[in-house]
Amino acid sequence: MNKPKFYQAVLVPLEEKQVMTLTKGQSLTDRLGSEEALCIVCGKNEWWLLPKESIAVREGGKVYCECLGCGYQTHL
Repeated sequence: MNKPKFYQAVLVPLEEKQVMTLTKGQSLTDRLGSEEALCIVCGKNEWWLLPKESIAVREGGKVYCECLGCGYQTHL
């Protein structure tokens, strides 16, 4: 049996231009419901992008993000 592997993610703020590239030019209102990108569960607006190696991204084929306030996941 293989030994377990652990990876650490590092949060790096993205510039608006980088986010627009990820959303393929669509606005945050189109993708997350408002320009403030408020979470529909907790109302916060801080998100981290799931790594491309994550199962959600691999299976969904999209950029997925998770609310840092409550863990709600959605795609951009």
